[in-house]
Amino acid sequence: MKKYFLLLTTLLVFACDSDEDKAGRFFIKGNEALNNSQLEQAVRFYSEALAIKPDYKEALNNRGVALYQDGRYTEAIIDYSNILVQVDTGYADALRNRANAYLADGQYEKALGDLAKLESKLPDSAYVYFTKGLAYHEMKDHTQSIASFNQALEKGSDSTEVYINIANSMFMMGDYESAINRLNEAKEINADEPNIYNTLALIESYRPEPDFDLALDLVNQALKLDYNNPYFLSNRAFIYLNQSRLEEAEKDIRISIIGASDNAWAYRNRGMLFYFKEDYEAAIRNFELAADIDVNVPRMYAYWALSLQALGMKGEACDVVSNSPEDLSAVASLKSLDCQ
Repeated sequence: MKKYFLLLTTLLVFACDSDEDKAGRFFIKGNEALNNSQLEQAVRFYSEALAIKPDYKEALNNRGVALYQDGRYTEAIIDYSNILVQVDTGYADALRNRANAYLADGQYEKALGDLAKLESKLPDSAYVYFTKGLAYHEMKDHTQSIASFNQALEKGSDSTEVYINIANSMFMMGDYESAINRLNEAKEINADEPNIYNTLALIESYRPEPDFDLALDLVNQALKLDYNNPYFLSNRAFIYLNQSRLEEAEKDIRISIIGASDNAWAYRNRGMLFYFKEDYEAAIRNFELAADIDVNVPRMYAYWALSLQALGMKGEACDVVSNSPEDLSAVASLKSLDCQ
């Protein structure tokens, strides 16, 4: 996130400091701490500045940045909101930062609300459309997500990140060839971007006729560029599971969950691992964990239903099949499950 700094001229300090001078010095100390990633100290210095000058919008904004970087999204949102409600209703920096905080906190509709206000102020900002694309992607509205990312490209963004995000939305819609074309465009900009190869690996893993050997080569290329990335490891684990390489899959799953404990795909993988080990109750627990995080993880419902079927729980298995966002009619192992 962009950081905003108020440049203050150096003043001679006499016995009687003005409140504005005192607040300004705390503000500068806060900026120094923020630049050095000393987030607690930065918050403390900005708070000192605000205790002297409560309407100091730059201090409120930068305290919000420090809180955001510390993962304290609710507190950051409060600081940005205080600026916008009490100090400066049109302060673009606070709108931008609050949109980012809402996005990080999973409040996607509110993020879009702030971005709409920013769009009216900054109609040519690629950032606005890119961030809208991220919000729509998280909301699983991939059509709107792609449209917003394309608007970011029209506004002059030439970032690999935009092309990769378009490809990810296309992947989720099953438009694999278009996704590959976008990834090739990203590769022309920066062939060393690891997410290009990770997304290509996903595509090869989930095609109707998957090529798991090629997928493994691609995800290993991503891991060479970003060693131990937990999301890449999770995707490699899925490939290993489909190659019946359970020990290698188990190692990657363990590391991926430690590195990203909120990744539903990793719990789906652990559920699959337990299914292949015929520990069906443990498999079901992990599918439930995955669904609590994200109900749209592909291939999850098929193995969930198969685990229930293996325990003789036909009714529950049929419920899982009926609730699946995927069409499971082609899953051969479910043919014996009569849910009519």
